[in-house]
Amino acid sequence: MSGEKTEKPTGKRISDARAKGQVAKSQDFNAALVMIAVTWIMGSMGPYTVNTVYAQMQYTFGQLLTSPAVLRPMTQDGFEALFSGTLQSMIWLMLPFLLSVCVMAALSNLVQVRPLFTMQAIAPKLDKLNPLNGFKRLFSMRSVIEVVKALLKMAIIGTCGYSVISGHLQELMGLGAVDVPAAWGVIVGVAGEIAKQGCIAFLIIGIADWRYQAWELEKQLRMSKQDIKDERKNSDGDPMMKSRMRQMGMKMIRTRQLAAVPTADVVITNPTHYAIALKYDPDIAPAPVVVAMGKDLFAQKIKEVAKEAGVPMVENKPLARALYPVVEVEAMIPPDLFVAVAEVLAFVFAKHKGRRLAAQKRSKEAAQKEAAKQEARRKLREEASE
Repeated sequence: MSGEKTEKPTGKRISDARAKGQVAKSQDFNAALVMIAVTWIMGSMGPYTVNTVYAQMQYTFGQLLTSPAVLRPMTQDGFEALFSGTLQSMIWLMLPFLLSVCVMAALSNLVQVRPLFTMQAIAPKLDKLNPLNGFKRLFSMRSVIEVVKALLKMAIIGTCGYSVISGHLQELMGLGAVDVPAAWGVIVGVAGEIAKQGCIAFLIIGIADWRYQAWELEKQLRMSKQDIKDERKNSDGDPMMKSRMRQMGMKMIRTRQLAAVPTADVVITNPTHYAIALKYDPDIAPAPVVVAMGKDLFAQKIKEVAKEAGVPMVENKPLARALYPVVEVEAMIPPDLFVAVAEVLAFVFAKHKGRRLAAQKRSKEAAQKEAAKQEARRKLREEASE
């Protein structure tokens, strides 16, 4: 049925949806890249972080204690100095993490969506306030898929943690028998291995979810055959209207050609299929010019107008067939046909010398009148400008 949405969306429909903010984007892919960035920063800045925290703790306890067992009285100035120093240390410590999260979040969205700015995606929509619509979304297939993805992520993280911990179980069980730096090294190593495996797993999930979001968007934007027809009609115009406009244009062109037939010197015919009206005026063009041409019914119309106007008609099948495919209206004939056309014109001019002279006289009179009109317009413009 034409109403079933079985066709892939057209480029225009995809562009319109993109302008509205409907794009394939996975939050899991964003989270995976952010997690990779944070894990890399933590691995790179691990020693710096430990040294910074250790130095800050030394400074704090040094400000609080006068001796290892006696607390120093805390004044307001001392508290402000201690708080300011601690806050600055924490800011410098957290700044790389915050910057990496912001940059990676922006980069992940740019990779998925490409540069896009639209306000329609954040415009308030009243249907979102409808409790019934919210209830439908709560129990929709999309919600079920989101729950499945959440359970899958939990299972993957649990599997990664179990596999890593089980591989280092003996080391973890013996942490009580080693000093703090050694225990800290084991814990950091295990946590880093869990984070690396989790990053890989989350990246795979994010890519798969991105592809799923693209498939779901394509499914939402699918069109019926009638939708495609309507879109083409709206984009290109109604075919019936275009056909009518084309017919009107052709009618105007043919009317203009028929009006020019009486000025022709000769009409070369096939005799039934083609008719080419030629005019030769060396003051206008160095070669004969086509003023009208047509085939079949329009050719018969040209011959009727030529007969009424007394324009000579010459039946020359080879020349008519040679002219029609290569000439255009208001253009000169091609050089390779000059000789054949010149022979026809010479015959016509010799036979209809009086008509030729009268036509040239009318042409010159018309040219003189047009020149006089242009001169009058020029003078009027000059007077108006003064």
